[in-house]
Amino acid sequence: MGKDNNRRPWPDIKKMLAVAVLSSLIGALAATFITASLLYGRQQPGTEQKPQTPNVSQAEESIIPVIAREVTPAVVGIATVHVDYDFFYRQVETEAVGSGVIVDVSGHIITNDHVVGNADQITVFLSDGRKYKANRLYSDSSLDLAIIKISAPDLVAARLGDSDSVVVGDLAVAIGNPLGLTLQRTVTAGIISALNRMVVLRDHRGEVLMQDLIQTDASINPGNSGGPLVNGQGEIVGINTVKASQAEAIGFSIPVNLARPIINSIIQKGRFDKPYLGIEGMDREIARVMNLKVTVDSGIYVAKVEKGSPADIAGIRSGDIITKLANEKVGSMAKLRQVMYNLDVGNQVDIEIRRDGRVFTKKIAPSKATM
Repeated sequence: MGKDNNRRPWPDIKKMLAVAVLSSLIGALAATFITASLLYGRQQPGTEQKPQTPNVSQAEESIIPVIAREVTPAVVGIATVHVDYDFFYRQVETEAVGSGVIVDVSGHIITNDHVVGNADQITVFLSDGRKYKANRLYSDSSLDLAIIKISAPDLVAARLGDSDSVVVGDLAVAIGNPLGLTLQRTVTAGIISALNRMVVLRDHRGEVLMQDLIQTDASINPGNSGGPLVNGQGEIVGINTVKASQAEAIGFSIPVNLARPIINSIIQKGRFDKPYLGIEGMDREIARVMNLKVTVDSGIYVAKVEKGSPADIAGIRSGDIITKLANEKVGSMAKLRQVMYNLDVGNQVDIEIRRDGRVFTKKIAPSKATM
């Protein structure tokens, strides 16, 4: 009887086995959950983690269509015809195309000298399909700038920005007519790659030294010449002029601040009288690029003074450093031209120079340059 009392009933053993198996399963599931949490972190149900694009890039990408819509109607195609004569005095016509941008609703258009400077006929094509004959009002091969004008109603004008405020890395949008009028108003985008660049432009005029240019990687091709370079606010900061033929994604634009006084004078007076000082000067960047044995820490180094010129009359000599003109600091040739082009011909202004460690202030009256 005693042996029988020590035996457990069969149903009790079944219950114990079931509890043991259930406990093992719960432990295994708990271990799996803990391990997964340690390896991958806790996941919120129904939430997918996505990589985030930087806000700056998103903003730049979204603003480009806005810039294109605003500025493109002000961009024009320009077709030119140059008439020449061959050996037998037969008329030969040479056709070319380029770009331009309308800068006021009365029809003034800024473009390049190498687009229209040699043209006998100029035709402007608007974004809405209209076309008009244009008159050339101003052209300067040394700046590669030109102003033409059309008479047309309902024109859209672009806003001019401040090229002095441009910094490397800024958004840059180029609009123009690459490879002819079949690809009118093509929009390309990039950044401002560098400032104060100097290149030599070779064309029918010979060699032209272009200084103080804005470099961009926004695609600029033949036909883009004269079109605008636009900043992130939809303002024109440059006029596209040339690309590096031996490399890709290297294009150059003329700072719009250099063109602004010319445009303003032509709009207000109908002409621009280019002021002339009579010096050959260079800034630090030019001296560096040309590898000259001249120390230019700041200001404009006067390499030569033309006899009888305003600079000669003012007592400026070769070797002087011009530090201010009309009370404005001039640290580059671009700034010197910008200040000078805002002066009235014949009016005296102060010019500050440094000579042998001493600073002098003299009076100078710019004369009218002969183009």
